[in-house]
Amino acid sequence: MSLPNVVKKGGISLLLWVISQVAYATSSNYAGSQVCAACHVEAYTGWKQSQHHSALQQAQRDTVLGDFNNTTFRYGDDTSRFFFTNDQPMVETDGPEGKKGQYNVAFTIGDYPLQQYLIEYPGGRLQALGIAWDSRPESEGGQRWFHLYPDDDIDYRSPLHWTQPSQNGNRMCIECHTTGYQKGYQAESDWYKSQWQEVGVGCESCHGPASAHVEWAQNPDKAKGNGLSVDISDANIWHWLPGASIAQSVDKKAQKQIEICAQCHSRREAITSGFQVDKPLNESYQPELLRSGLYHSDGQINDEVFVYGSFAQSKMFQAGVTCTNCHDPHTNQLKAPPQQVCAQCHNPQVFDTPKHTFHKAGSAGAECVSCHMPEKTYMVVDPRRDHAFKTPRPDLSKTLGTPNACIQCHDDKSNRWAVSALDQWLGTTWRNKPEFASTFHLARTRNREAGKSLLEIAANDGYAPMIRATAYSEIANYLSRSALPVIQQGLSDSNPIVRSAAVSALAQAPAQLQHQLLLPLMKDSSKAVRLEVARIVAGIPEQWFSAEQRSRRQQLIEEFIAVQRLHADSAAGRINLGQFYLKLGRTTEAIKELEKAIAVEPLFDQAYIQLASTYHHMNRHQEEQAILQKGLKTIPMSASLNHAMGLYLVRQKQRESSIAYLEKAADLMPDNARFIYIYGVALHSTGKVSKAIDILKQGLDRFPENIDIGNALRAYESAP
Repeated sequence: MSLPNVVKKGGISLLLWVISQVAYATSSNYAGSQVCAACHVEAYTGWKQSQHHSALQQAQRDTVLGDFNNTTFRYGDDTSRFFFTNDQPMVETDGPEGKKGQYNVAFTIGDYPLQQYLIEYPGGRLQALGIAWDSRPESEGGQRWFHLYPDDDIDYRSPLHWTQPSQNGNRMCIECHTTGYQKGYQAESDWYKSQWQEVGVGCESCHGPASAHVEWAQNPDKAKGNGLSVDISDANIWHWLPGASIAQSVDKKAQKQIEICAQCHSRREAITSGFQVDKPLNESYQPELLRSGLYHSDGQINDEVFVYGSFAQSKMFQAGVTCTNCHDPHTNQLKAPPQQVCAQCHNPQVFDTPKHTFHKAGSAGAECVSCHMPEKTYMVVDPRRDHAFKTPRPDLSKTLGTPNACIQCHDDKSNRWAVSALDQWLGTTWRNKPEFASTFHLARTRNREAGKSLLEIAANDGYAPMIRATAYSEIANYLSRSALPVIQQGLSDSNPIVRSAAVSALAQAPAQLQHQLLLPLMKDSSKAVRLEVARIVAGIPEQWFSAEQRSRRQQLIEEFIAVQRLHADSAAGRINLGQFYLKLGRTTEAIKELEKAIAVEPLFDQAYIQLASTYHHMNRHQEEQAILQKGLKTIPMSASLNHAMGLYLVRQKQRESSIAYLEKAADLMPDNARFIYIYGVALHSTGKVSKAIDILKQGLDRFPENIDIGNALRAYESAP
């Protein structure tokens, strides 16, 4: 299956579409899930009932769960209508420029607790409609149309509108809802020729192309092995030592299975054109670290991060637990009720008692998942559990603002109450358990005190690689002589996610030091590490390298550029490439890429800001101003663009004019301490001392550990 390549008057040229599918299928080694049913009856039957099977389906009467019987749904000022034309599901809704149009619903995404719809759109695009169907029972509030952003006023001018690039399924969704996906973006024509082997997440998404396996099954005596490129039957086996309360793994195996699941169940960036099941995850994807916005400072889930990043920081992960220790790989369901799943390794006589849970047996509070896997609801109706398996820390919630399971359940109580309850149950020693949240919070608020603690976390093998890598990624802002031994330790770490982050810690180091430390890693075995090395060595003068090293450097440069070309349909990919070209001194190419970033995503504010910054460093200030004005005309409510324009005016000695922009930026993004600090300083520079002090006081109340705000406030208050 694939996205139809030829569209005629809103319909599909089926002949050319079928021809393209036959050519694609015969050129691959895929067999199709249907073939697996002949031998693997139980697995196939379970998979047919799973959400993997229904991850993507062609939209037709028997697959759409939503009410398409000429029903309507109102959102803001627009009323959408859902109906059938013959057997084709259709939607009439607001399109480009807010104009009403009728669109084919091409595919369904998922089935429970909601179903989304992909709309045929010009340029070979499949766009995810912002209106979805709540497929829960009516008794639970379901069986209704709803908008995925119910509290926002999303119209065609918003980057979240269904017609915008951020809602493009070709680049955002379909890869993880199909088998054997190829995005097929044609940068020259800005057209997608996306293809896939099978709708839904089929057998070969996890086991790899299976044609050789089918041949082996037919002629087992004529083939070596079983014809599959990867073995994912590596769920660890557990045993109980005498007197132990927690089971131990017999033999910690390589966790290939987890990496197979992580190809989709992770927040990550693709670094190849498709996942290769027989290679490590970091050869195809670079998983996101525990970054602000994605995770709270203690590693709890915040944005949609799809499990892997949470699980990879857990004690379970370090102990050798794999996905199928808990989940059936074919039905996707838990192997047993939650308490029984936990009891596989955690002695219920120790852990499933009021002595441990401090809740009445059989109550919701006594369930393991209530405390250790709290839920957060995404997409309005889809609660998902945190897989970091943390112990609630209401003491950290008091100081850092992180969530905790105690208050999520007892929403009429305070963190102070929760701390007091734990003190009564456990004494006060629980507060002294090692934690990284305080350090990551300091780093996120740019507190100068974070540096030493970051080094301690990065160097501590007791923390999971995901946590250590996150610490390394923050060290770049706290680089010092004392950091070098720890960075060098990270550069030789066995885990590529740690090595890559240690490389990034050198981003702001002197070029001589970068050259000295990164030469050995130019031939690193991990593609993810090499890409980070390439990003840095691009800024090191070429003449510093020997002839052989220059050749290797050029290979890294070409590898980096090729990866960014995979993301040519996104502003972020274009910006990355533009910044890379600037490091190489290829200014003309850099500007071209940054202009393309604006063209492919006109509502992405960083594209304007990066191009304006480039013009600034070239002393082309009229063009700098023009691009910022263009951005503000397109996205007037962008805090970042207003801030950038304010700074531009400050540099041009137009301080009075800058105030309105800096004030608007601080108002639009009150959680940005830097915007508040700059606004306060600008007010003071224009003689508005009293107002500057008031703004900085408000900022310090919000960010009490921010050194810049604190220093400025003290200086202004102590001035005569």
